[in-house]
Amino acid sequence: MLSRADLFNEYQAAIVSACDPLAPEGSSWCDPALCAAMRNQECVVLTAWNPGFARLSSALNTERNDLMLAKLQDCGLEIWPAENASPDGHFREPGFLVWSMPMDSALRLAAEFSQFAIFAYARDGERRVVACAPD
Repeated sequence: MLSRADLFNEYQAAIVSACDPLAPEGSSWCDPALCAAMRNQECVVLTAWNPGFARLSSALNTERNDLMLAKLQDCGLEIWPAENASPDGHFREPGFLVWSMPMDSALRLAAEFSQFAIFAYARDGERRVVACAPD
């Protein structure tokens, strides 16, 4: 079984992409780091998929992500579809890129869905993996 450190390392290695809904078709998926730097705007990427060490069914994961999306939409912020994937493509988890979401709000929402960590992008595009709860 994976440890918290192993899981955190998987987050660190993940490839994250987001879909700009206004980009021309075929060029809509991008690296959030580049998008954040180009827009000079902070963003976070989070998901309700596979909380912590759990591996849920696709149907249950989709239901959880739909609930998270509804909560995000209530915040009134700009939301893009996103996903994180292992470097070898073995797994992919859909989620959401949210522009200018306060970090405490993002961490609280992710923790509500029992997530281990989220991806946070600074205005210059620097990516951090931020734990939702202390070790």
